[in-house]
Amino acid sequence: MMPFQHSFTHPKAIAHFYAKIAVRALYDELALYPKPGLVSFIDNGAHNDMDASLFHRSLFGLRHYFRAVGLGTLSGYKPAQLVQLGIQAEQTMYQITQGVNTHKGAIFALGILCASCCKLSSQKRSFSLQELHHLIMEDWAFYLQNHHSNPHTHGAWVKQKYAVADAKQWAIEGYRHVFFLYEELAFMQADKVLLGLWTYQRLLLVLDDINILYRTGLTGLHFAREQIKKLPWGSSKEQLIEEAISIHLLFSKKNISPGGVADMISFMYFLRHLFHKDFS
Repeated sequence: MMPFQHSFTHPKAIAHFYAKIAVRALYDELALYPKPGLVSFIDNGAHNDMDASLFHRSLFGLRHYFRAVGLGTLSGYKPAQLVQLGIQAEQTMYQITQGVNTHKGAIFALGILCASCCKLSSQKRSFSLQELHHLIMEDWAFYLQNHHSNPHTHGAWVKQKYAVADAKQWAIEGYRHVFFLYEELAFMQADKVLLGLWTYQRLLLVLDDINILYRTGLTGLHFAREQIKKLPWGSSKEQLIEEAISIHLLFSKKNISPGGVADMISFMYFLRHLFHKDFS
């Protein structure tokens, strides 16, 4: 896989570039359809408190945050300082959405990704997928493991109740599942829909999605995994989409919405913007 190459020399240009990529990645995730149970421009999935218009306003409002994270990183900010920028971004999100959590997980994950990309870009004119993965662990694992805690979130409650990994643990591991999956699915990078659908399927099978567990418990998670296994690998794109729509309608009816998987689809699309030369 070819490394990402750039010609940026000014910190503002670096930060602006990755902020733009983050917003585009969030938009690509929103535009993906079908993705069982999740909000898209087609319908609201399993949600009655949010729609695509709300998501669109929210993601557009985060562009200044992603740029601030990049500039902060290039100014020498430590993880604790960058997290404070994320907390401020959450407040901006809640103001835009009138209290609805549309992108809290993405603020965390894509903020880390923007910070790491900016740091690498300030050090070298090209970097590989593996270098990006390793830098996330190098810069964030110790801080998150030893100094970052928020016990009053849904994620913390679910983690304690079900003894599962949460978004913080995924970050401590450098989002290894997403990086490994990006390499595994390299052969389908040219098709955003196929990449998004198979990312959804593979990650739902390996990540204990906090949102599903909070809404439907272990029963809901096990049911979701059994259903998503039915996606016909190796079939035509039309057959795949037809089956995914059926599962989407079922998940929407049963209140199953894998918000954590949605965040990681955005993460995957961000990587694709960097490492797939023909991305559109």
